Amino acid sequence: MRSSRPATKRGAGQYRLLGLTLSSFTLTRAAMAVGTSLLLFVALSVRLLPEKISVEPGSVATRTIIASRSISYTDTQATEERRQRARESVPDQYAAVPEAGDLVAQTISDIFAAATEVRTEFLAAATDEGTEAPPRPDLDEMVGALRGRVEVALEEQTLQLLVATSFNTLERLQTDATTLALQQMQATIRDNTQDLTDAREKVREGASNLSLTPQYQAMVADIAAKSLRPNLRYDEQRTSAQRNAAAAAVEPVRQQIQSGDIVMAAGETINQRHIDMLKALGLMAPTVDYTQALSLLLLLSMIVISFGAYVATFAAEVWRDHRQVALIAALMVIAAASFRIALQWSVYGAITLGIATALAMTISLLLGTRIAIVFSAAVGLMAGLVATGSDARLVIATILCSAFAAYIVSSTGGRSLTVARAAGLVGVANALLFLITSEVFGLSLALNQLVASVLAGLISASVAVVAVMALERVVGVVTDLRLLELANPNEPVLHRLLTEAPGSYQSSVMVANLAEPAAEEIGANPLLVRTAAMYHDIGKLKRPYFFIENQFGDENPHEKLKPHLSALTLMAHARDGDELAREIGLPRQVADVIRQHHGTSLASYPYHLALQQEGEANVNEADYRYPGPKPQTREAALVMLADSVEAAARTLVGPSHDQIEELVDRIIRSKMSDGQLDESPLTFDDLREIRESFVNTLHGMFHQRLKYPEQEEEVQELESSIQQIERSAQVH
Repeated sequence: MRSSRPATKRGAGQYRLLGLTLSSFTLTRAAMAVGTSLLLFVALSVRLLPEKISVEPGSVATRTIIASRSISYTDTQATEERRQRARESVPDQYAAVPEAGDLVAQTISDIFAAATEVRTEFLAAATDEGTEAPPRPDLDEMVGALRGRVEVALEEQTLQLLVATSFNTLERLQTDATTLALQQMQATIRDNTQDLTDAREKVREGASNLSLTPQYQAMVADIAAKSLRPNLRYDEQRTSAQRNAAAAAVEPVRQQIQSGDIVMAAGETINQRHIDMLKALGLMAPTVDYTQALSLLLLLSMIVISFGAYVATFAAEVWRDHRQVALIAALMVIAAASFRIALQWSVYGAITLGIATALAMTISLLLGTRIAIVFSAAVGLMAGLVATGSDARLVIATILCSAFAAYIVSSTGGRSLTVARAAGLVGVANALLFLITSEVFGLSLALNQLVASVLAGLISASVAVVAVMALERVVGVVTDLRLLELANPNEPVLHRLLTEAPGSYQSSVMVANLAEPAAEEIGANPLLVRTAAMYHDIGKLKRPYFFIENQFGDENPHEKLKPHLSALTLMAHARDGDELAREIGLPRQVADVIRQHHGTSLASYPYHLALQQEGEANVNEADYRYPGPKPQTREAALVMLADSVEAAARTLVGPSHDQIEELVDRIIRSKMSDGQLDESPLTFDDLREIRESFVNTLHGMFHQRLKYPEQEEEVQELESSIQQIERSAQVH
C-alpha cells in the first residue's frame, strides 16, 4: 500500500506525488485546472442556495422577483381543478341489498297482519258486551290503534279501509300490493336518488290497472309504494376510494417559466400561482442540495479538463505560456460570474449572448479562432448551468453566436471598419439565432429580448476591441489590431527609417512584399511577417550611412575600417534593432524577428576581405558571424529568406524566369547548408511553397518594369556595376 505523503522533489523540475513523477509544468497546469474549477464552482454555486422569500396568498408583493433560471413547475390550482373534475366524473358507488325484496314483502305482510289484528280485537270486544246487536267499533279508535302498530306512514284513507275491510278482501288486497311492490323491486332502486320516487310512481300507475274500485286501487298503491325500499345502498367508502383514485391518476399541470421572466411584480396580489413558482425556484424554503453541488463541481471540472486537453493538443504554443493559459481561465471565470450577475435582469438571455460573444471575440483576436470556438462551447455550457431547466435555447444560441462572432472577427484582420461591420453581423446573428431557437423549442420571445440581443451583439465587438488593447501586452501576444497599427508608415520609427535611412526603408518594403504572400501560402501569420519585415532593419538607424543602400554615391566608411571592425559595425544592427524595439515597446514577436533575421550567418564581404588582407591563418570565422540566435519561428525564418533574396535580387536587371528561380534556389540552399533554418519549424513543403511564392512575386516585380529607349544607357550602367552590387549584398 502506498503511503499518503506530500509531493517530494526528485530533481530539477521533477516532483513525486502519489507514486507518480510529475514535472513542475504539469503540477502548475494541474493547480490551475483545480483553481479554475473551484472558482467557476463558487461563481455558479450561488444559485444552489437561493434567497428565502416569505409571502402568503392574498398579500401584496413588496418587490419584483425575476426567475434566476428556466424551470417547469406544478400549477397547483389548475391541477386541483382537473382532479376535482376527475372526482366528479366518478358516479356514486352502491352495494346490493339482497334482502330488500323480502323486507318489502314483510312490511306489506305486517301492515295487513296489523289491520287484521286490530279488526279482530275490536270485533271481539264488541261481542263480549253481550248485547243482541253489538255496536260497531269506533272507526277512529281502530285507525289510531292501527297507526300505532305499523311502521309505514300510510294515508288516513288507507288506514280506514284497512280496518273496515273484510278479512277475505284484505287477503286479496295484500296479494295485489305485494305483487306490485316486488315487481318494482326487480328494477334498480338506488339509495338517496330519484329512483325510489320513480318506483313509487310506477306502483301507483300499476295499481290503477287493477280490477278494484278506485278506493282500493289507491289503498293498494299507498301500501305498496310506501313499503318500497332501495335495493342498492350508497357505499360511501368505495365511492370515496374510487374518486380519490381518479384524482390521483390525473397528471399534474406543468407550466414553464423562463430565465429572466417576472415571477411576481411589486404591488401585485399574491395568488397560488405565485406561490407555486416561488417554491419551484426554491425561494420559499431554500436548502443546499449537496448531490447537485457535487455534480456541478464535477461537470465544471470536466469542462475545464476537456478545454485544457484541447489547448494542449492543438495549441501547444498557448499551452506552454502561463500567461495565456491564465487569461483563458480568467475569462472563463469572468463569464460565469457575469452570467450569474445578469440573472437579475429580464433580458438575461440577451445579456448572456453579449457577454459570450465579447469574450469569444477577445479570445479569437488574442489567441486564435480555434481556441475561441472551443471557448464558445465551454461558456455556452456554463450559461446553461446558470439557467438550469429546459432552456436549451440559451445554450445553443450562446454557443452558435459566440462561435460565429469569433470566426467573423478573426476574418476581419482587426481592421476597425471591418470590425464595425462584424459587430453588425453579430448583432443580427444574435437576434436570428435567438428567434430560430425559440421557435424550435416552442418558447416565447419578448420584443425587448430580441432588441437586447441585437444591441448586445453590437456592443460586444467594441468591448472585445477594448479588452484586446488592454490585454495583449499583459499576456505577451500580438494581435492583428496592434500589427496594423505598427505597420502604418506614419509610426515614428518607420517615419525615421524613411527619412534617415530611405534605402533601408525601401528595402524593408520589398522584403515585406516578398514575405507576406509566402506567409499566406504556408499558413504563417502574414500580418506579423509584414510588420516584422518593415521593422527588421531599424537597427540601421544608429549608423545608416554604414549600409550601402543608404550611401547614394557618397564615400563608403567601410573603406577606412579594418574588416573585423567593419563586420562588427554591420552585424551590430541586429542587436541595435532589438534594443530599439524594446525601447519603443514593440511586441516580443516582432523584436524576436529583428534579433533573429540574420541568425548566425556569415558577414561574407568583410570576412573574405579579411582573408585577402590577413590570411586564413589569422582570421577566425566565428568573429564574422552574427551572434544569433537562429530563427525560432516560421515568421522569423521567412523574413531571413526574404531579406536575403531581396538583397540578391537587386543585382538582377530584366532577369528571365529561370534566372529568378536560380537566384531563389541558391539563397534557400545556402541558408539550409549553413544550418540557419535548423531551429525553425519550417518543413520542406513550406520551403517549396516559399520558393514558388518568391519566384512569382519577383517575376511580377521585374516584369512590371518596362524599358523605354531613354533608359537603355541607364540599364547599361547598372549592368556594368553588378559586381559592386553583389559585394553590397554580402555586406547587407
